[in-house]
Amino acid sequence: MLSLMQHLQELFWYVRFGLWWIILGVASSIGLGSGLHTFIMYLAPHVALFTIKAVQCGRVDLKSAPYDTILLERRPSWLEKDCLQFGPPIYHETIPFSKILQEVYLEAILWGIGTALGELPPYFLSRTGSVHTALRTKYSIIYLITAVFSCLST
Repeated sequence: MLSLMQHLQELFWYVRFGLWWIILGVASSIGLGSGLHTFIMYLAPHVALFTIKAVQCGRVDLKSAPYDTILLERRPSWLEKDCLQFGPPIYHETIPFSKILQEVYLEAILWGIGTALGELPPYFLSRTGSVHTALRTKYSIIYLITAVFSCLST
C-alpha cells in the first residue's frame, strides 16, 4: 500500500508533467523572439524518440508512468534502457500507429492546450483595441452630428 508521501510525490510528478507541456505550448505561441518553436525543440523529438525506441523494441509499453517524458534536464527512463529490459517484442512486423499515438497523445494535447492559451492574450489585446477604436469612432460621429445641429440651430 502506498503511503501519503508516495501519493503526494506521484501527484507532484503529474502536476509537473502537465505544467511542463502546457508552458511549452504557451511559449511556442506567445513568441519570445527566439525564432525556435517548442514543437521542433521538444514535442517532435519526444514523439520521434519514442517511436524509434518502440520500433526497435517491438513494443509500446516503454514508459514507467505517463509522465516519463522529457522534463527540463530529466531524460525519460525508457530512452537509456536496452530493449531486453522491457521483455520480448509484442509486435514483430510493424507497430500500429494508433498504439504509438496512445502513448504520446497526452503530451501533444497538453502542448496544444498551452498553444491555445498562449493565443488568448494577443486576442484580447487586439479585441480591446478594436472595441476602443469603434467606441471612439461612434462618439466622434455623435460629436460631429451634435456640432452640426448646434451650428444649424444658432
